[in-house]
Amino acid sequence: MKTLTIASLASLLISTAALAQSAPAGSPVAPPVAAAAQQEPETLVGHTRPSDAVVSGWFIAPTFQTTRFAGSLAYGPGLRGGIYLNRRFAVGATVTALGLQESQFDDHRATSVGAYGGLLVQYVVQSNRLVHVTLESTLARGRWCTELVDGRQGSNDGCTGRSFLAFEPVANIEVNVARHVRVATGVGYRFAAATASGDGPGGDDMSGIVARTSLVLGSF
Repeated sequence: MKTLTIASLASLLISTAALAQSAPAGSPVAPPVAAAAQQEPETLVGHTRPSDAVVSGWFIAPTFQTTRFAGSLAYGPGLRGGIYLNRRFAVGATVTALGLQESQFDDHRATSVGAYGGLLVQYVVQSNRLVHVTLESTLARGRWCTELVDGRQGSNDGCTGRSFLAFEPVANIEVNVARHVRVATGVGYRFAAATASGDGPGGDDMSGIVARTSLVLGSF
């Protein structure tokens, strides 16, 4: 029995010495889980398991855009906001106002004005780089008013015009100005379709090129 115990201890010491010689001095031995993770291939969208999708930040972005609308140059102040998932994806909402050079405003009435907004989906390419790219799409619903009267006059919602749907993909160049400040500028196209009859432009006249600049504030 004593001989068997001595043999077992000797075998254990030999195995421990062999393991120490095979690993460089001072280097930790990687756990099996970490080693398996290192062997996983890099992919464009990261891991596919839902449990790996985590909220990594948020943003709010005042914007200003110029576009073609109803055959004229239109301007559009707006606001965008949402959350980041895994620092690559963003999901949020957007709203944009529209006005033409010939739009008129007084105390209780406006002409040739509109607005649209809806779901925003964005993909961020290499967010940590000083200059990087974001690709985004907006699926929106809007209303164009040839005449807009406030609640003290007119009927219904006070808008004489028509509703429309819009799909607006945009590619942006984004610059990291500070830890919580970025500036983005981009170009895209708005595909629009009128959803009801009424006064105002048709779907083709509501479609057009979009150029937009945003001040992006948030946690990235």
